[in-house]
Amino acid sequence: MTNTERKKRFNALSRYGCCVCRRPTPEVHHLIGHNYKGMAMKANDEYTIPLCWEHHRSENGIHGMGRSKFEEVYGTQEYHLEQVNKFVDKYG
Repeated sequence: MTNTERKKRFNALSRYGCCVCRRPTPEVHHLIGHNYKGMAMKANDEYTIPLCWEHHRSENGIHGMGRSKFEEVYGTQEYHLEQVNKFVDKYG
């Protein structure tokens, strides 16, 4: 992904708001899982979803709860990625 593509994507994620609660000013979350990264590396920027601080880093977030529990409560990362990508494709 080029810097221009990355900036365009991250701007669209910001407009989308948190995937879970739609709060504005989300943080960019790189998907977690062996399908998305190499050893000790974060996922590529194309595998990103917007999450507010609470749903990203707090005890109620993906990094606080862990991926499995987060997905059980809020839906899978893949589901959220699919929804976000539809928005990015349409509104870029």
